Amino acid sequence: MKKVFRLFLVCVLVLFLQPFDYVSANKSSQPLSPGVTLNKYTYPANQVNHISISLSNSFAKLDVGLPSSYGALARTTEIANSHSYEGHRVVGAINAAFYDMSSGHPLYLIAKNNEIYNGGIIASSSSHYVSHPIAFGVTADGLAEIDGFDMDIWMQHNGQNYEIQGLNRERQTNEAILYTPQHYSQTTNSNQYGVEYVVETPNMIDSTYFGQTLVGNVVKIRSYGSTEKTEIPRNGFVISANGDHMKKFENIKVGDEIKVSISINQTWRDAQFILASGPMLVRDGKRYITMDTSSSRAKEVAPRSAIGISKDKKSVHFITVDGRQSNSKGMNLVQFADYLASLGVDRAINLDGGGSTTMAFRNYGSNQVVLANRPSNSGGAERRVSAILEAISTAPTSEASQLKYTRTNVGTLLAGTGSRITVEYVLDEYYNPQPVDPSRIALVSENHTLSIDGLTFISTKAANDRIFITYDGKTLDSFPVKVVDSPTTLAIKGNKEIVNGTSVQFTVEAKDDAGNPIIFDANRVTWKVDEALGYFVDNRFTAVNAGKGTVTATLGDKEATFEIEVVEKVQFKDVPKTHPYFKEISYFSSKKYINGYEDGTFKPDKTLTRAHAAVILSKILELDTSNVENPNFKDVPTSHVYYKEIAAVANNHLFSGKGDGTFDPNGELTRGQMAKIISLAFELKASEGGSAIQFKDVSNKHWAYSYVQALAQNNVTTGFQDGTFKPEQNISRAHFVVFVYRAIHQ
Repeated sequence: MKKVFRLFLVCVLVLFLQPFDYVSANKSSQPLSPGVTLNKYTYPANQVNHISISLSNSFAKLDVGLPSSYGALARTTEIANSHSYEGHRVVGAINAAFYDMSSGHPLYLIAKNNEIYNGGIIASSSSHYVSHPIAFGVTADGLAEIDGFDMDIWMQHNGQNYEIQGLNRERQTNEAILYTPQHYSQTTNSNQYGVEYVVETPNMIDSTYFGQTLVGNVVKIRSYGSTEKTEIPRNGFVISANGDHMKKFENIKVGDEIKVSISINQTWRDAQFILASGPMLVRDGKRYITMDTSSSRAKEVAPRSAIGISKDKKSVHFITVDGRQSNSKGMNLVQFADYLASLGVDRAINLDGGGSTTMAFRNYGSNQVVLANRPSNSGGAERRVSAILEAISTAPTSEASQLKYTRTNVGTLLAGTGSRITVEYVLDEYYNPQPVDPSRIALVSENHTLSIDGLTFISTKAANDRIFITYDGKTLDSFPVKVVDSPTTLAIKGNKEIVNGTSVQFTVEAKDDAGNPIIFDANRVTWKVDEALGYFVDNRFTAVNAGKGTVTATLGDKEATFEIEVVEKVQFKDVPKTHPYFKEISYFSSKKYINGYEDGTFKPDKTLTRAHAAVILSKILELDTSNVENPNFKDVPTSHVYYKEIAAVANNHLFSGKGDGTFDPNGELTRGQMAKIISLAFELKASEGGSAIQFKDVSNKHWAYSYVQALAQNNVTTGFQDGTFKPEQNISRAHFVVFVYRAIHQ
């Protein structure tokens, strides 16, 4: 098709090329195989997954992964796992090709080892992702490449050469298209507005590839206007033409010889694979977008996928950015290109993004690849795609060289205390998994002071020892074990004051001579206490009589004491049983809806703040304070001690701000405000007839009238003896408790 290929520079932003660690945050790195590493990080507030592949490593290679049949769709993980086998382990994968979501067919060129799997198209408008013929692939010399391509198809008839515009795809206006037996359908499926020439060759055509020349004779011509479906012969091909090309081909007759040649420019000749995509995002280390950046596709903030390569073409980067999620909005194409340039890649090309954006990797302990990112589809489900790119390890499975383990007790042990080892995975030197087989894993005590039973060891006496973890007799890891017969220091932890009739738990803190905690079984501690005060069951003390006494704990040959006092249960000092609201305050205290003060008082006449009212209501109504939406009150930052409770009542429309964007958490709550929030919280309403109680100071024009009436009609308030309600008076702690108590029990 001999087009002069030009990449146009839409916009370029010169960035200082920063080292990888400076453009990322919360970075974690995990080698997947020799030369292949997965990095996960945020930038700047987007979740990024980044697999880097070094083609300099003899065990690392790349390939295109396709579903089992043309036009089929499969998840990235499914395709990758179906291609993984011994000596060819897919350790990383990324979604790749754009495709027609109605048919499942890839839209652009895909070829492997010169064989053409999909001919593809190039969009005519720069508002589309692929409006220039650009591809990513691995060339014949084993290096990565992102560059333009020129696929040529020429037809020769009677000494004249004619350009063919496409291969095995739908014929567009004013085009000539070549159809070979590798077309997804047995017929061309072209409309009647063209002429089709059926050519048979001497031999079957088993594949379509670059460098191929097909020679045959015309055996049939489907004329213009015919709706007959043209069948593609297994030993031949079809040329379908319309527009100007029909005139060019009008001298072709049945029996004429037709020769067709298929080629591609030198850069891509004999390439290991080629996958066309777009737009290009980075060239020469700078933003370079071959697409109209003002188009809706480019401006959309969305999940993105891309491939980047280094200047020496030996390093390749699979990169995905999650999007359309609360913790990762995504990027537009300009942002994405700038970000890729900041990583230091020399060239980068965009891949299918949005809901298709998927990154997968082989996690330790398995040969199956799993999701690394969270796709934007509902529930994070993978979208089925038409092609992927695979990072492959050709390293063979060898003997085990590393493992990951956990143990139940880590630290200095008291003699007689044990620990169990759990091996999570075993890997060889190439990160290939080995079976986690307990019969092949053994523990060895270096100094023979530890008793071993399978993957459990028990300390038998004071000593310094070391446990070796072996696999098939080979030591893969070890750790020191320090054992003591008795603590150097022992201290009791617990409450000094205990309410009579309650049970409390005591613990001991034991340390060795270096001040490190000692691990021991709790049943090794012996507890004693003055019998008159109560009794111990294991480490739990139950008080039976008031008084003072001593708790004694013994561990090994070390003893510790702790002074306690058992006190009688009392109410708040300033709320005796004769208090008019004793019942209500006691109820709230027992339910932990409201607390007293450190001096043992309740302060019933103290006025209540708006913040404390919010806390009390959030507890009573069991509002969700773990997942709240910030109401953005100017004076309630997220660091405020009652931020969650205030946000919860605001989210549930029980409280509103002051009108100036503040909440006034330390402001005192008025009786009128109290009437409103209690009415809303407990859904109390006044009937149309109103209450028999009409307060002198709350007319029907007062803003709180309906709320006060709702309390009165539901027997929550009777007002003051002088017939007033005093809506502007600040409410006391006791009165707030009483009103809410009545609302609960109405």
